[in-house]
Amino acid sequence: MGLRALWSRYPILVACIFAGLAAAVVVLALRYRVEQTSRTVEITLDGDDWVTLVRRTGVNWDGLYPELYRAGVRSITVYASSLRRLADVGRLTYMTGADIVNAGRSGPVRGPVGDLLRAGRINPAYTYAVGARRTLEEVRARLAVQLPPRSGGSRVNLLEGSAPVLEMQGRGQDIEDATLGLLPEDTAPVRAHHLAVEARLRNFREVSDDGVDAFFAGLRTLGQPLTLISDGTQVLGYDELIPQVGREIKDSGFAYGQIEAFTARRRQRGDLDLAREAAPNVLRVFSLAPEELAPLRPADARDKYVLAARERNVRVLYVRPFLGTGAGVDQMQANLDYVRSIADELERAGYRMGKATPLPNVAIPPLSLVLMALGTLAATSITVAEVARVFGRPLSLAPLYAGTAIGVLITALMIAVHHVTLWSQILAFLASLAFPTLSLMAVLLPQVSPAPVRDRDGLRPGGMSVLLASLGRLWELSALTALGGIMVAALLSQWLFMMEVREFLGVKMAHIVPVVLIGLLLVASEEPRGEVWQRLRAWTRQPLLLGYGIILILVGMAAIFALGRTGNAGLPALGSLELKSRAILSHLVVARPRTKEYLIGHPFMMLAFALAAVGARRWVLPAAILGAVGQVGLVNSFSHIHTPLVYIFDRTLYALIFGSAIGAILVGLLLWGRRRWPSRVHQMGMPERSAARAWSSPMR
Repeated sequence: MGLRALWSRYPILVACIFAGLAAAVVVLALRYRVEQTSRTVEITLDGDDWVTLVRRTGVNWDGLYPELYRAGVRSITVYASSLRRLADVGRLTYMTGADIVNAGRSGPVRGPVGDLLRAGRINPAYTYAVGARRTLEEVRARLAVQLPPRSGGSRVNLLEGSAPVLEMQGRGQDIEDATLGLLPEDTAPVRAHHLAVEARLRNFREVSDDGVDAFFAGLRTLGQPLTLISDGTQVLGYDELIPQVGREIKDSGFAYGQIEAFTARRRQRGDLDLAREAAPNVLRVFSLAPEELAPLRPADARDKYVLAARERNVRVLYVRPFLGTGAGVDQMQANLDYVRSIADELERAGYRMGKATPLPNVAIPPLSLVLMALGTLAATSITVAEVARVFGRPLSLAPLYAGTAIGVLITALMIAVHHVTLWSQILAFLASLAFPTLSLMAVLLPQVSPAPVRDRDGLRPGGMSVLLASLGRLWELSALTALGGIMVAALLSQWLFMMEVREFLGVKMAHIVPVVLIGLLLVASEEPRGEVWQRLRAWTRQPLLLGYGIILILVGMAAIFALGRTGNAGLPALGSLELKSRAILSHLVVARPRTKEYLIGHPFMMLAFALAAVGARRWVLPAAILGAVGQVGLVNSFSHIHTPLVYIFDRTLYALIFGSAIGAILVGLLLWGRRRWPSRVHQMGMPERSAARAWSSPMR
């Protein structure tokens, strides 16, 4: 089956595919414009860790702020105030009632707290704070949000006496670490030096009915748009108040700083729910936790931050300092150089340092979505028909047209009721299965037909012609597969997917099905029409030899490992060798190609074409299956919607270039072996027996 055969058999469905692809290009053009207008990256510093660094080095903040700005920093993330934090900076003093009572037993307690003790007004279960009246009133107003009144009256009271004392019902961590929001005294020095302030907030312990409104009213008094980054294991408002917090974020003109998480363990509870409620006022934040930063060098950490901005649409880089620099190193200067290196790398890549703004939504026109659905469903129908034909069960055109029409009607219904997200995921999943399978059937299957390839003189083709033909077919195959990637990328070019609030549906199945299917199709293409299932059943009834069993176990383990590596939260890299190779590639090229494409898939696909050309047909099937991994990986690259389009196209192109070079080496080794040991290559070819038949023969 070739492209001309497809056109001759299904002219209407092929035309539908072209219409869908044209609509996909229009949508991707809209997405490209959105991505190009969102290239401002904000470097924000963790306030607490940088305060620690300042204390260690003795640097004056007033002189440091201009240095930070010149290094590329555009904001400081300030943690919300609490009793503990205010006490640490000397703005108030607090003690539990039990401590005050115990202190009174060992001697007189002076001051306003002593007056209360002598008057018998100290409750051992309460907490008491003394300080400036203005500070205490600010704390009372903000703490009252989280300690709503009960039947006995207010739970936070300002007691008058020789000096004011703040009385709070309760004691312990819940009182000491209760979030008070940002106080003007915390933000004024930062803003005075032309740096923005972002907020790091802990979740409420409990809150009154109007407490969320009052809390955000306090944040709005700062007079600037804040990015709210949750502190701890829960987002602000988790879990009953997330809808109200999301509305307040949007009404206040704030943004929710969604910390990027690669594992479920690291993801903050309520993270995705709050992102959906606050949409589109969401900014992706990348940070390295202290335990992640400790083993890294500054250059390694820099590369991670730069990659997050370039590859994953992260727009807020949350930077902690290196607190463990070696002896003889100026800690502050080393960290300034580290931050400056991040900004320099991003500016060289075309990004701007500034206050980050949320990514706007890509509005997919309804007509474009209908046409993309039409193209995807048409491709799926052709794939089903061609697979059935190879297996000896041909289908008529009527059910293909009917299935496509029903799918288009469902698309129109989903648009009408504004529920296109799940349907878009289903369509993208169908495209990820149909296009690579169809391209493999159109390009690969004709090359492994039973008749060996020969030149005009009736001889096997020469080495250079085999190499060039294999290279050309790899690029032809990849170009057709990339059409599926374009369709997937366009169908999922929506805000929820670009911000990774929703992910591509069925990523594991999209890796498995085309690879397994092409293996079955290669076997089926060599068998008499309709007999493939009987032969497979006979094959499964044969005794399994130890050697084949070991091979199956190894192949199964490799498949499980490969599937574990799929997705952003997959298995980690194999070790330092892979990490080093990734780092080298990241510095050599604009977009680092994916390992399974350039190192496995594309080289072995070239080898499969070459093996078929020289008649070594026994080994075409395993080489083609490995090669199919690269094709499904190519489509999967386009399903990473949080990755900018330019980066995806660059990555795909580099994978083809590097894969072609490695494939040329493999083909060269094959041709060299063909000249050196022609008799062995002839035996490999087994002209009297086809490749698929050899691999599907009983194991005896």
